[in-house]
Amino acid sequence: MYCKKMIMGANRKTSDTLWAIRGVNRGEDICLVIEAPTDIAADCFATKRGIEVVVVTPATAEETASAKLAGRLWRYTPEAKLKCFGKPVGHLQAAFLVLCGLGTVLLNLHVHHVPLRLH
Repeated sequence: MYCKKMIMGANRKTSDTLWAIRGVNRGEDICLVIEAPTDIAADCFATKRGIEVVVVTPATAEETASAKLAGRLWRYTPEAKLKCFGKPVGHLQAAFLVLCGLGTVLLNLHVHHVPLRLH
């Protein structure tokens, strides 16, 4: 049973929610995006760093992108190296997608009667 869970990826760490924290730091209004399990944990993270928290909400894609550009995005799970249509995929899935693409190219060449020599 344990081996099956490892193969199926049941023990993989899923990322927590990204929280947008708006607050004041040294008289400047800032927006941080923090990965945390709850809004309270995100609030504590910001408070420990000397930020006077005003509001904590789930982060939107725009807030996440702007925080990443400004260097105000804190994550502890790494981003996926391989993505397909914006979703993370594993190495085996990526290999099969490449094989499917290659098969599609060969099938289209065959249907359109393009001579193909493989030697």
